[in-house]
Amino acid sequence: MRRLLLILIAVLALLIPATAAQAHPSGTSGVLVEMTEQGAELTLQLQLDQFNKATGMNLTATKRIPVEEIDQLVMESVQLSDESGDYATSITDTGIKKVNNVDALVVTLDAVAPGEAGPFTLNYSLLTHQLTDHLVYVSRIEDGKETDLLGVISANQPGLTIDEAAPKAGVATMIGEGMHHIADGYDHLLFLAVLLLSAPLLATRTAAGRRWSPRADGLKSSMKRILSIVTAFTVGHSVTLLVVSLGWITPPVQYIETIVALSIAVAAWNLVRPIFTNGEILLAGIFGLVHGMAFATTILELNLNTQDTLLAVLGFNIGIELAQLIGVAVTVPLIHIAATGNYYRQLRAAVAGFAIIASLAWVAGIWTDSDSFMTPMFDAVAAHPLLSYLVFAAAMLLLGLAGPKSGINAGTPSRAKATV
Repeated sequence: MRRLLLILIAVLALLIPATAAQAHPSGTSGVLVEMTEQGAELTLQLQLDQFNKATGMNLTATKRIPVEEIDQLVMESVQLSDESGDYATSITDTGIKKVNNVDALVVTLDAVAPGEAGPFTLNYSLLTHQLTDHLVYVSRIEDGKETDLLGVISANQPGLTIDEAAPKAGVATMIGEGMHHIADGYDHLLFLAVLLLSAPLLATRTAAGRRWSPRADGLKSSMKRILSIVTAFTVGHSVTLLVVSLGWITPPVQYIETIVALSIAVAAWNLVRPIFTNGEILLAGIFGLVHGMAFATTILELNLNTQDTLLAVLGFNIGIELAQLIGVAVTVPLIHIAATGNYYRQLRAAVAGFAIIASLAWVAGIWTDSDSFMTPMFDAVAAHPLLSYLVFAAAMLLLGLAGPKSGINAGTPSRAKATV
């Protein structure tokens, strides 16, 4: 185990010079659209850390901002047009303000239609050109308060048609956003992956303390346990996702992100030495509460009213669960196969070591307002999901072929011999 951890640390050290990302790499921006008689007024809400990452300007709330440079960048990146031609746009205000308790660059634009105001297309590349995973939530303002989600702009979909009479984006849109969010949430995925690796095992008491033993009842029992883990995580994050999204509590983002990162380290330690019987189920439920607060930041950024918030939470939650269940379906059989081999203990130690390193790197990045050094690895996986899955599948199959564990394939083992 010690040798595997040393090798893992050496490999990760080679990646330190590279630029990296936070646990939630994509980031989000908000665009609020208010229809006017002449055209529209747009308010851009750009998280300051994301803006600095994309532009390298290093803006802060306490320093004078280069208004002319920012305005030029905005004008180059935001265009409105309709069948009659391009809208005439002008910037009316630029400054740094608090948006959902986070420093943000807020830019207001006035757009005048070339003819009679009506449906128009918003072409938007601000931040999404530099940050390919960045998402822009476009909402409609009515009566100066109520907003409806109109759609989402990304690097792959830079244009959005906006029609005052068009229905607002519904649950289906938020389902897609929930799936996208969990797919890009490296910390959430790593947390669940670490928990799922213990599913083929059984925590037992020995003279030396709690230890993992192979389960003798096969894949069916593993699937039940995995569903219990996912259900516990779902219940936990569903509660806080709703409570925070409705504004009933406002948790400090920095502390929440820190606890999310540290939850990975706790789960990793549990993977090596069980903290208590059925510990991964309890961990999933407890830390699901914290992860739900992190999920809620996406809903908060939409600035929706109560009814639309409930629908957004419903759709977002469904999307998260669908993504999790798909992940379980395509990975659990392979994990079970790997667990039948002779080297599953070493695999768990290596994954636990990697998870702890990633957790500490994220914590350091959160508190120093800088990037972690893990981006090359995570971004490579995100950029090539099919290839990454095939590599994972091949590794699990090879581990499963490397000699069967007697405790899984040959009946119920004795507790002393089965301890892993």
